[in-house]
Amino acid sequence: MSFNLCLLPREEKYQIQLDYEASFWAYQIKRNKKTREQVYNTIHSRPMAEQMVLKQKFEQYLALMLS
Repeated sequence: MSFNLCLLPREEKYQIQLDYEASFWAYQIKRNKKTREQVYNTIHSRPMAEQMVLKQKFEQYLALMLS
């Protein structure tokens, strides 16, 4: 089965991008390439509308990767 992400509405693509970023940050922490403080500084530099979503997704992925 193939799925073309380009065909998705803009809002769904945006949510996928936020999800990707959060999972990548969790991966970097697991591999000791970043600290939690660095990730939270990055999150806090983003617009307020994104911060809560990024924090939730980041913590979710981090819990999965470190368990």
